[in-house]
Amino acid sequence: MFSESVASGFGAGLGLSAGRPKYVIGKDVEANTVIVGNEEELYRISMSVDNLNLISVSDLTEPVRASVKTRYSQKETQATLYPPEDGRMLVLFDNPQRAVTPGQAAVFYDGDIVIGGGTIV
Repeated sequence: MFSESVASGFGAGLGLSAGRPKYVIGKDVEANTVIVGNEEELYRISMSVDNLNLISVSDLTEPVRASVKTRYSQKETQATLYPPEDGRMLVLFDNPQRAVTPGQAAVFYDGDIVIGGGTIV
């Protein structure tokens, strides 16, 4: 998923005419299409994470409060991590987060301690 504005360079060649900037909010690789929408559609209250690598704990068996980063340059945000099901962990943010992007790394912290991380799906 991309969060670049269609109105500012990245998607300017899409030939869209709208009263305000549009953003790529999704993609369908099989259909070779992108999904565009308004900025508010970039925000997510949750995400799924797979390819988990737990570092400071051996397993999560109950929900855990943590700070989460979904981008290297992003400030940490508070969330609840739910025990993995079928290899995927559900992360529920306290506040909606902008441009949570599949394929990017998510890292979970307890203060200065890294709980672990994985890949956003």
